[in-house]
Amino acid sequence: MVARVVDKEQKRRDIARAAMEVFAERGFDATSMSLVAGSAGVGKGTIYEYFDSKDEMIAAAILIWLEDIIEGARSLSQRIEDPELRLRTFVSESMAEFTRDQLAIQTSISVFQVVLSNLDNSKWSDPIQSAFKDTWKIIVQIIIDGHEKGVFNISDQGEAEKIAINLLAFLDGICLHYYASGGRFDLMTQVDHYMKYLLEESLK
Repeated sequence: MVARVVDKEQKRRDIARAAMEVFAERGFDATSMSLVAGSAGVGKGTIYEYFDSKDEMIAAAILIWLEDIIEGARSLSQRIEDPELRLRTFVSESMAEFTRDQLAIQTSISVFQVVLSNLDNSKWSDPIQSAFKDTWKIIVQIIIDGHEKGVFNISDQGEAEKIAINLLAFLDGICLHYYASGGRFDLMTQVDHYMKYLLEESLK
């Protein structure tokens, strides 16, 4: 009998995604290795083959969750030739994932809560910084591409980088306000309003 080859990286990601589901439904404190093992369909001992602690597992889960959102938006937007529409699509698709359904909203709130309460711990801040950097690079490249095609008007790459940081700061802030207010306004309407201003005032 030929032994089944296990893709360890894929297995790790599968466990992390299962952990994210439990974490979103129950919160950090109520998430246990046993619950995650049950959700992932593996033994508890298997979890410890990939993660030394619950903190490490949830931190990895958050990073993979963010990577999935960013990659999904990037994959969809990169097929669009027009830089302005590509930027709008990347931003709108990324943001839509945070409010897709009640579970997505609860996941986002849980992530914000655990990260904000552990800002001095690199185990929690590193995933956010990594996702921020990846997103920032994508936005900068779209803006530069738009400039090269004569769609966007910027002085140099440095300006593109500043605009990308400003955009991400707005998105972070409006998301935090949305969750803190209990969703008392339409998030996408506010994002569309800001994008209209950005595209008409800052990039033209």
